[in-house]
Amino acid sequence: MASISDPARREADDLGRLLNEQAALRRVATLVASGTAETELVSAVASEIGRLLGADTAAALRFDGETLQVIGDWFEDDRRFEASRTYTYGGDTISARVIGAAAPARIDSADDLRSDFARDRWAQLGIGASLGAPIVVEGEVWGVVTVSRFAGNPPFDSGAEHRLADFAGLVAQAIANAEARREMAALIEEQSALRRIATLVAGGRPPQEVLAEVTAQVGRLFDAHAVNIVEWQGVLDEVAVMCAWTADPLPPPQAGDLLRPDPKGTIASTLETGHAQRSTESDAWVIAAPLIINGTLRGTLSVHRAADHPFPNGAEARLRSFADLAAHSISNDQAQEELRASRARIVNAGDTARQRLERNLHDGAQQRLVSVSISLRVALARLAADPEQSRELLTAAADELTHALQDLRDLARGLHPAILSEHGLRPALEALTRRAPFPVTVDNEVAERLPAPVEAAAYYVVAESLTNVTKYAKATAVTVGVRCSDGFAHVEVTDDGIGGARVAEGSGIRGLADRVEALGGRLELDSRPGHGTTVRAYIPVAD
Repeated sequence: MASISDPARREADDLGRLLNEQAALRRVATLVASGTAETELVSAVASEIGRLLGADTAAALRFDGETLQVIGDWFEDDRRFEASRTYTYGGDTISARVIGAAAPARIDSADDLRSDFARDRWAQLGIGASLGAPIVVEGEVWGVVTVSRFAGNPPFDSGAEHRLADFAGLVAQAIANAEARREMAALIEEQSALRRIATLVAGGRPPQEVLAEVTAQVGRLFDAHAVNIVEWQGVLDEVAVMCAWTADPLPPPQAGDLLRPDPKGTIASTLETGHAQRSTESDAWVIAAPLIINGTLRGTLSVHRAADHPFPNGAEARLRSFADLAAHSISNDQAQEELRASRARIVNAGDTARQRLERNLHDGAQQRLVSVSISLRVALARLAADPEQSRELLTAAADELTHALQDLRDLARGLHPAILSEHGLRPALEALTRRAPFPVTVDNEVAERLPAPVEAAAYYVVAESLTNVTKYAKATAVTVGVRCSDGFAHVEVTDDGIGGARVAEGSGIRGLADRVEALGGRLELDSRPGHGTTVRAYIPVAD
């Protein structure tokens, strides 16, 4: 019987080893593809590589930057290392060499170790040779896979550490898959929380209910020990609590409580910059996002964790979505309150205008017309007996009719100036400013006609402003500017008076604001004491 030559035997052994290795890799890859849990997968990998490489023990360890924790291991016999499963990183070990180089490594005997301590340690554990390969996840060394043979056994085959790296790559893929699944689950949970809050906002629920849901959801999703929504009310280094949540058994701060955040801390920095921030302060991690209401920075949403439990990257950016919903709820409620107040003011203004119109008609034109009617009846009764007196009565009646017509014209002009309807804003403003008891400079850059409601609003902004200047400002000169840009008519009235004007209930300025806001615009008042007053109106111009 012919014997098999040594080269043929070596070729057959290499082929068998390759087939076994490919089979082991396929089994591990199948576990990776099926989404097997990390601990189960790591134990399976340790078992596969231990048997495949003829090792006595195999392990996978997680590296956190300071320590190595065993997350799965395998032993050919019942021998075990010490009970502790966490080791301090450092020294001359196979794991330290792999992590330091971020590449596979091998130690073929204790003679390859660089220190007496390391050699004594190997002797204590009974190790004769070791291989290691890094588990690299997203470009960073996540951990290490190692295999070892006990003392008295030969070293591993040449290049075995690179074959080990193939299994480490599969472990890395499994870990990346698990991280992706966790991130996806967290994203789904976060989006569900945002949808629940958005539903409350869309349903017009009271802000306090919405803010309570925001703080509770944020506390759970960010694994926080405290969440605060605070408002800055203009007092330096002081904010007022709007809503708070805590994981502690003690009750959180109550709405209206005043807090003094660290002047150099996260909340203060967010209020100063308007950007989401993170930092450590008072032995805690803090992230904060701005609360922007109607374009104005009003407060912050902040989340607090223990100092040994830092937030993941991007947490402050994710927090911004919850802060925006909280701000939207507050803005909606304020808009509803302002709308209700505006409607009440409009109704009151309408009632007042009707009462004034009724009074003016009664005291003016109506009285004159009654007088004319009486004069006509008397003249008619005396026409035959005393024609001369009748003529005098008719002449007086005609004069009264003339005065009555003038009263009606004046009244109509107060309701809506005819010159505005017939000739446009430019002539109307010129006629209006000519009657002012002080110099008025008009800079009107609008040549074409504007929509009638826009012209009326612009006219009354100027008219009411000039009336206020006449009554209160003690001004010597006024400038009126009108222009159009970016789809808005801009109206500005500036005086050099004493300033100190304010928008008060029942004031003409408040009525102007309602008129402008009814067209979708806004009115601004700048009136610092001693620096004059500027009224600005921005009125959208419809196409």
